[in-house]
Parts: sequence; C-alpha cells; structure tokens
Amino acid sequence: MMSIPCFKGQDTITLKEVDVKSTRTTLSGIGKKTESIDSLTKRQFIFNSLGDVLSLNTPIFIKNYGPGSLSSTSFRGGSASQTGIIWNGFNIQNGMLGQMDLSLIPSVLFDNISIEYGGSSSLWGSGAVGGSIHLNNKPLFSKGFTTIANISKGSYGLFNASTNIEVSNKKFISSTKAYLQNSLNNFVYRDTLDKINPLQTQKHATYSFKGLLQEFRFLLTQKQSLTVNGWYNVGARQLPVFNALNVSRAEQFDANFKTTATWNYIANNFQSTVRGAFFNDALNYRDSAFSIDSKSKLQTFIGENENNFNWSKNNVFNFGFNLTSYNGKTDSYGGVKTLQKTAFFIGNKFSFLKQRLITFVSLRAEYINTGKLPLTGSAAFEYKITKTITAKLNGAKVYRQPTLNELYWKPGGNPDLLPEQGYTVEGDLSFTHLWNKVSFFVSGAAFYRNINNWILWLPGQNITTPVNIQQVLSRGTETTWRLNYRNNKFGININTITGYVLSTIQSSKQENGNTEGKQLIYTPRYSVNANVSVSYGMANITYYHQYIGYRFISSDNLQWLTPYHFSSVRCNIKTKLGETAIVLYAACNNVFNTNYAVIAGRPMPLRSFEIGATIAANKPYKPKQINIK
Repeated sequence: MMSIPCFKGQDTITLKEVDVKSTRTTLSGIGKKTESIDSLTKRQFIFNSLGDVLSLNTPIFIKNYGPGSLSSTSFRGGSASQTGIIWNGFNIQNGMLGQMDLSLIPSVLFDNISIEYGGSSSLWGSGAVGGSIHLNNKPLFSKGFTTIANISKGSYGLFNASTNIEVSNKKFISSTKAYLQNSLNNFVYRDTLDKINPLQTQKHATYSFKGLLQEFRFLLTQKQSLTVNGWYNVGARQLPVFNALNVSRAEQFDANFKTTATWNYIANNFQSTVRGAFFNDALNYRDSAFSIDSKSKLQTFIGENENNFNWSKNNVFNFGFNLTSYNGKTDSYGGVKTLQKTAFFIGNKFSFLKQRLITFVSLRAEYINTGKLPLTGSAAFEYKITKTITAKLNGAKVYRQPTLNELYWKPGGNPDLLPEQGYTVEGDLSFTHLWNKVSFFVSGAAFYRNINNWILWLPGQNITTPVNIQQVLSRGTETTWRLNYRNNKFGININTITGYVLSTIQSSKQENGNTEGKQLIYTPRYSVNANVSVSYGMANITYYHQYIGYRFISSDNLQWLTPYHFSSVRCNIKTKLGETAIVLYAACNNVFNTNYAVIAGRPMPLRSFEIGATIAANKPYKPKQINIK
C-alpha cells in the first residue's frame, strides 16, 4: 500500500491508495517462465518499436520486413496469430488480421513490458497459444508535475520525438504521451545478384507514425479507483516492391483508436474489476499501378468482469466473464461481418508449505456465433526447492479462433474453418545467487506443443483459400544467463539468451506437398541474443549481438535464408542541471556492416547511426496545509 499524507491543521491523516494485489495477470504467471524488460533496456530502446525491443532482448523471433514495415512474432515456433498482445488487461489482437503490427507500437508508451511464456487460452482467450506480451502503465499518485521530452536524429532521414506530461496528486493522475517518427528510409544495401553495382538504395519506402496516449486515473474512495485510457495512432508508409527491377506504387495507411475504462474495487478479502473497451481500426491499402484501393474497418467492443476472492489464507478464487464483438467491414466481405464471443472463466490459486508450493488451476468455456469452442483449461505448479532454486511446470489446452478474413474474405474465405486447438506443456528451472558484489542467475526452460487444425492459406485453381490442413508439433528449449557485478560507481552486466525450436508439420492434407516432418517456414531452429553492459557513474555503454540460424522459405525446406549476425552498440550519459535530468543517447546499428535479410526479398540496412537526448523534470506534489484558528 502507498500512504498519502493529508494535512488538516497540524494533524496528519494517512489515506491508503487502492492497490489491486491479485489479478489475472499475476495469477496467469504462476508456474510459467516470465520476464520483464528492465529499466536500463527500456532506456536503451526508448526510440524503438516494441518489435525492436523483443528482437534483441528475448528469444522471440520477430519477422521484420524492414524499417517501418510489418513486424510480427513467431513465439516458440507459432504463428503471429498465436501470440496474445495484452494492453492493460485487454487482448488487442486485430480481429480481421489476427495479429498486431509491432512496428506501430512504440516502446516509449509503456512503463512495463513483460513476457509470459506458454499457453494461456483459459485466461486470455483465443490466440494466447505460444505466449503473451503484456503492456502496462501504472502511474503513481502524489508524484507531482513531471515533464519528459525525447528527441533523436538518425541515418536515412530518421527523426524521433516524444513527450510525457504527467500531473499527479493524491486523488487524480493525468498522463499524456505523444510521439512522432518519420524516415525517408532510403537506406543502402547490397544486392548479391548484381555483380556490377551491388550497392543499391531502397526506394519507395518512406514512413511516418504519430500518436497520442492519454490516461486518467481517479482515486474515488479508499476502496475504489477508476482508470480511463485513450490511444490514437496513425501511420502512413510506402511499400517497396520485392523485385528491385520493378517500380512500386503501393501505400498503406493505418488509423487506430482504442479507448478503455476500468473500475477497481478492493475490500479485505474480495476485489472486483469491471472493464470495457472500444477499438476502431482502419487500414487502407492503395496501389495505383494495379488500380487497387482496398479499405478495411474493424470495430471491437469488449466488456469484462473479473473477481478475486481470498476464501482462506492460502487460497484465491478467480472468476469472471468476457463479452467481445468484432464488426468488420471491407469490400472483400460484401458487407459487414460479425464475430461475437461470450466466455466464462474460473480459477483457483492454492498455496502450500508456507508459500513454497503454489498452484493455479483454471477453466474457460467460450461460445462463438460461428460455433461452440471446446472447454479449455490449465494447471500450473511453482515450487521453491531452496532459497535459490525454483521449479515451474504448466500444462494447458489452447486454441485460436479463425479470423474474420479467414472466414469471410471474398474470394477465398472459408466459413467452415475449425479453430486451431491442441495442448502445450512447459517447464522452467532457475537458480539465482548473490556473492558479495556479484549476482548470478541462470534458467532453463523446455516446451512441447501439439496443435491440430492448423490454418494455412493454400493456392487453388483461381484463388487462395484458408484450410485446416495440418498438425504441427513444436518443441524446444530456452536458456537465460545473467551475471552482474557492482562495485561503487562501476558495474558490468553480461546476459545471454539462447533458443532452440523444432516446429515441424506432423501431418498434412496438402496433396504432393512433401511437407511432413519439415520445419515451418521462417522458424529458425537456433537463435542467440547476448549483450554486455558496462557502466560507470551516470554513463553506460551496451553491446548487443544476435545470431539467427537458417530459416526455410519453402514448405518442403528446399529453399532457405542463410544465418546472420547482427550487432548494435548503444550508450547513455546522464547528468543533472539543477532539478532537470538530461540523458544523452547514441547508437550504432549493424556495427559490422552485415548484409542480411530476415524475410526473403526484404533487404535490411547496412551500418546506421542515431543520436538523441532526453530532458526530464519533476516538481514534487505538496499537499495543501490548512490552518484552523
């Protein structure tokens, strides 16, 4: 609890801030590997998108089509539609596309970015198959008046600017975050097929993103709080052509507005959350070369109630319901198409052996206007073997409902599609220890996931259509190593993350496909992310190195992209001018000028640079003192 002083005469009265201790977010992390992006990393990537942060700091493979272009996840060998993107408790995956473009999500907007590994369909619904990414903001009461400005300039016309203005007293918070990013994106790359002029310039690839996130939080009483959020962003980008010999005229425009309201109530042993959301997403794709002007609009309505009841000292009962409606409109539907879902979920947290053993069991029943989904559930166990060793185990039944595009797109949509469904099991063993000025952490995780009715778009005689074509088995391991040393002003951190993913097609209905036993396309078997950070006083420099292994680009695994290494150096120097904090930033990306591609036909920039600065100031909140005569 946070104490808030309130002066009346010479007496001091302490008010307790509403603090929701047990939520679905905390409960869903029991028995699973979870990690949060630390403050230093967020500082190093303050000018980058969410996709950039995850790519270099987690084992999640990010399918990046180039700067400013589509960026999506491949979580433990799953598709982009099998990752939950949870913003303040709401799954914001697009109901038409089934995924979120991470290039449209700037990391500067969020105080906390955390990753939950493993299936959580019983808690977060459709799509939370491989894992979930949680984006949260939790502003503090009585913080005062805070202003933060960030600005940077980089190669190829890159310009970044963002600001945060926050007003916080004992019962009210207003946080306003605005951002802008522009780039000519005319970077230089090597065309290995052109032996005469290998150095080429990317054409028709400019982009511009801008947006605003407004948050209000009210402390209504000692037991109640209300939070209202509004997030608006627009993006305009030119889409380069795959073949450098052709001229592209394709453009894409995105406009997204998301507003949410959350009411929290907390008593001694009971807490309740009522939340609602309205999302309005528009996408316009134009290509004058082919006389294409495609407009898509999606409206999403979400209503939810979640409750937690501490029915004994060591048990928490979680229950609630969710109502979601997607209303999509595009010329390719021939009108408005609707997908409505009603879900009921329950769960219980059990604690044993003086909190050393914690378990969580959950169930979810969901009904959709296109048909009933099977009952899903999960069982998780977390055991603190010693003070330094913790073991985790989780098993879950998971699913993904077909999207509106997969069901109703004309021509090609398939209204008879079945949900992707299966089960997943994962375990994690971690060890942490502190020796004087050295701390050490190591964890090893293993996972196994079997999904039936995997949906794949297949070419037919005249059209491409989605079908439930295959069974996919994903299994693999992940390790995390962290070594930290701190001696007065000097510190050094060494982090290494490895991933091994074998995601293969076990059976397929595709005729003459030659795909059984083959690795899924764009799923690297091996990946390594490592970084070394050295700090002295207020200065820090970090070297990042990434290795991505072979990625097959054909289902029969006869074509592939070669492995690549990518390196980045980022540094910060912090100083103070009176009450104002100033942070100077510089970065060099692709340090060794590596020629590489994440996606076939999509070149990536050679060496590039960026410099920037952050200016922050805070005027502390001072409660008014009232003298009574």
